[in-house]
Amino acid sequence: MPYIVYKSLVVLMLPFAVLRLFWRSLREPAYRQFIPERFGFRLRSHASDVWVHAVSAGESIAVAPMIERLLTSGQRIVVSTTTPSGRAQLQQQFGERVDICFAPFDAEFAVRRFLRHKQPKLVLLVETEIWPVWIRRCRVEQIPVALVNGRLSAKSFNGYKKLGRLMAQALSSLSQVLVQSESHAERFVALGAHSDRVHALGSIKMDQALPADFKEQVNRIEQRAMGRRLWLAASTHPGEDLPMLKIYQKLREQQTNLRLVIAPRHVHRSGEIKLASEGLGFKTCRISTTTEWSDYDVLVVDVMGQLTAWYGASEVAFVGGSLVPHGGHNFMEAAIAGCAVVTGPHLFNFESLADHFQQAEALCRGSSEQEVADQVFALLNQEDTRLRQVNKADRLVQASRGAIDRSLHQLSPWLPQGGVQ
Repeated sequence: MPYIVYKSLVVLMLPFAVLRLFWRSLREPAYRQFIPERFGFRLRSHASDVWVHAVSAGESIAVAPMIERLLTSGQRIVVSTTTPSGRAQLQQQFGERVDICFAPFDAEFAVRRFLRHKQPKLVLLVETEIWPVWIRRCRVEQIPVALVNGRLSAKSFNGYKKLGRLMAQALSSLSQVLVQSESHAERFVALGAHSDRVHALGSIKMDQALPADFKEQVNRIEQRAMGRRLWLAASTHPGEDLPMLKIYQKLREQQTNLRLVIAPRHVHRSGEIKLASEGLGFKTCRISTTTEWSDYDVLVVDVMGQLTAWYGASEVAFVGGSLVPHGGHNFMEAAIAGCAVVTGPHLFNFESLADHFQQAEALCRGSSEQEVADQVFALLNQEDTRLRQVNKADRLVQASRGAIDRSLHQLSPWLPQGGVQ
């Protein structure tokens, strides 16, 4: 696709993009907020050294340790995201220490205004955020752009390949393409990235640190659990909650002391999950409404920022987005918190890491709902098996750390103020 055609199509699609925001706001009202920012309006004029773009909450969590390192070295940071959950996560993590805003649409007038207000010296795109107008405009203004923690699934590769020259031009303009594995590197090069700028450095998600008050958070949950064992269904999507509830029905026949915790990927779904659970006869509560859990069978986590602690308090976690074809979510967070992990078959967003974890017997990956159920049963019923998986995952994580150091070293020639110590 020629660049001029893409640029024109983006402008034509903007009214539909706004309509989609209002449509999503019917279920998640925060989508209605800060819409002018997406057009480059009502932005704080705030000169920055580095612009980091993390599309949503998951990417915001992943890149947070890197942002902390940049802040420690005196870099002024603006972080953009596209979802309210990403914005809330960033606000909770950094408060006023970074400039947080919604990302501009990939339209030239919006990108021009954003760059004029924020004046970044370097742009870091997290994972798979490849926006041709952003990249072209930064090249015109001589602002280097790098991709960090890059990944490109086979599915995404085939989609981007159809864009032909448009994608090749965007990727060839990147100063650095820092990716998670060699398979991702090969795909980026095949699409047009310069091979000498592409480096496989591992996943920065392996460098995630536990919160300073992690043990205190876990202890609070365990005290409220009053001795009942916890099994967590984390980051679930529609089509995954009901299977988890049905698995819990069967588990309860053997383990009456077990409680299910469901933490949906999008908290606005908490109400419908509560209704579904009550429809199966379970006493269910949303944790934002009560601190007394003793009478409840199912807890629905409807607040942001607590997932790591729930992993730490649970014996087994099913990590969602994997029983339905969404591509999976960050199962390393569970492993780092010391929780045994089960997923469904759909992990195309984490294929290299998933293969690595499976080969090390640090992850259970079911090919069907029944296999997921069998694996959850086995891990809850066999303590030795569960602890072996947790220990293998911990060893693998420890051996795989360092991607942030490697990334910052690779980026040091482009970082303002002498780089990062």
